[in-house]
Amino acid sequence: MSKQKKSVDPSVYTKKYYLSDCTGFEEFKKSYGEELEPRFKEFIKHFKITKDMKILDIGCGRGEMVLYAAKQGADSIGIDYSIDAIKLARLARDKKNKKLRNRMEFYVMNAKQMKFKDFTFDIIIMTDVIEHLYDDELNAVFSEIYRVLKKNGILVIHTAPNKLFNEITYKYYSYPVSTFLVNLWNFITGKKYPNIARPELLKTSSHEIMHVNEPTYFSLRDIFRKHKFKGSIVSSNITVKKKVLGLKDIIFNFVVFLHPFSKFFPLNILYGSDFISVLKISK
Repeated sequence: MSKQKKSVDPSVYTKKYYLSDCTGFEEFKKSYGEELEPRFKEFIKHFKITKDMKILDIGCGRGEMVLYAAKQGADSIGIDYSIDAIKLARLARDKKNKKLRNRMEFYVMNAKQMKFKDFTFDIIIMTDVIEHLYDDELNAVFSEIYRVLKKNGILVIHTAPNKLFNEITYKYYSYPVSTFLVNLWNFITGKKYPNIARPELLKTSSHEIMHVNEPTYFSLRDIFRKHKFKGSIVSSNITVKKKVLGLKDIIFNFVVFLHPFSKFFPLNILYGSDFISVLKISK
C-alpha cells in the first residue's frame, strides 16, 4: 500500500478565513477586489501584463489578481482547491461589468494536476502559496507549471515569511533594536511611536495550521533550479516595514530592517521578510 502524501486540508480555507484573517480581507470587503492590498501593490511592480496575454493565478483565493489581470486586458484564470475561495472569487466577478466578466474564469482545481494544455499561459502568478505546500506537493506543482507555461513565459511568485527572518533576525535583532529605539524616541519626545509586533505574535492560529513549509532564500533557489527555472529573488519587506510618513520612518526601516538594502542578495537571506521571484524557464 502506497503511503498517503501530506497536504493541508482544503476545508480549513473557509469563507470566514478569507473575510476575517487572510491578508487583504478589509480591502476585499470594501471593494470586491478593486482595491489591492499593499502586498499586491508591491507585487505588480515586478512584471507587466498586456492585452491578449493568457494569465493563470495558482491559489487565487478571492481572485484579486485575476481581476487585476483582466483589467489590463488579459484573459485571466484563477484556480484554488478551496471551494469557498472560488465562491468568493465568482461572487466578486459577478459584480463587474460584462467586459471584465468575460475575461475572468475561476475553477476549483488542485495545482498538482492542472487541467490545461501544454504551453498555455504567458504568465503564471503564485502569491503566498509555496509556504502552504509540503515538498512533494511543491515538486508536483512546479512540474505542472513547467508543463503549462509557454517556453518564453514568466512565473512570478511572492512568498512570506522568510523562515530565517522570522526565527532569527526578527526575534534576535529587529524586535530588540525596535524596542530600544521606540522607547528612546518616546522618552525624549513624549510621543507614542508604536513598536513592531512581538515575535510570538507573528504567527496567527491560521499560520500554525497552514504554513507547513516556510521557505528560505536557499530553499527557493534550490526548487527553482531543480525545475529548470532561473531569475531574480528579491525582497520587499512590505509585510513588516513601517509605512513611510516621514523621515523617522525611513530611518526606522533602515536601522531595524536594513531596508532598502535588505531587498537584495545577500542581505535578503536574513533581513528580507518576504521573497518576490520573477522566473523564466532555463534554455
